[in-house]
Amino acid sequence: MNLNDIKKLLSNGDVLAEKINPIINTLSMDDLEKLSELEANTLREVLNNMLVLLQDPSSGAYIENLDKANALLVELA
Repeated sequence: MNLNDIKKLLSNGDVLAEKINPIINTLSMDDLEKLSELEANTLREVLNNMLVLLQDPSSGAYIENLDKANALLVELA
């Protein structure tokens, strides 16, 4: 997955669950400044939702790189 693929998914606003970990794994902190406001807002929402879902063990939510997901979210704030 490359940045253009990620931007397309985020601008669409409908990020499938199986795409979340590849997005987190691919994005760098420097990539965040290349996102439009809509794309950044969508990413922020997706990350926030995933972190909430992680608190419920019955949700099945899983983030491969939780530290990076948190760092991306902090950087988006």
